[in-house]
Amino acid sequence: MTPLKYVLIIVVLLGPYALSFLSYLFPTLSHWLIGISLACWIPLFFFSLSALLRRKWKAAAIFSITWVLASLPFIQIEPVTEIRFWLFLQGFRIHASPVEDYLSKCRLTEFIEKGVKQKVGECEASGSSDTIVYVVFYDTTGELSLPVSQRTAEWKDAMWDYPPRAVLRDGSDRAAPLFGNFYLVAILSNEFEG
Repeated sequence: MTPLKYVLIIVVLLGPYALSFLSYLFPTLSHWLIGISLACWIPLFFFSLSALLRRKWKAAAIFSITWVLASLPFIQIEPVTEIRFWLFLQGFRIHASPVEDYLSKCRLTEFIEKGVKQKVGECEASGSSDTIVYVVFYDTTGELSLPVSQRTAEWKDAMWDYPPRAVLRDGSDRAAPLFGNFYLVAILSNEFEG
């Protein structure tokens, strides 16, 4: 096996994981990398076929293992999904560091709840497609991830300025905790109010 084939294997295997890690650090690069990774499947197919036809069993075995490992991120196996989400979180942690500087760019609303000053607000939005927008929210109360029945009136009033209200104020099970008081909410484009 030539070094080019090993490089090809590495690019194919690392593409989905690089996409997860670089989503917030270098979003454009992350989408290019997944495209390059998927494009590398074409020569990988021909190298695999060539190894089989030439009866190079060691190379064929390496390519077979590569195909199995390369398909894992796309069939949503739980351990692989957890690894990709962990990489996504680490990339976001680096992106949001230092937290004080990151928070200075957020549009936050301060409010008093049970005598304690709280903050809630939108930090940034990104879209992976035309249909879904991913919004990072900061919520010191954690109510964004609670069921609607457990959210306070003060919190709901503070969230009034953040559309879509039907999803953020009155919907549940949409917020995924990132780290600390940061949450990621997936919102369909057609859910935004006009």
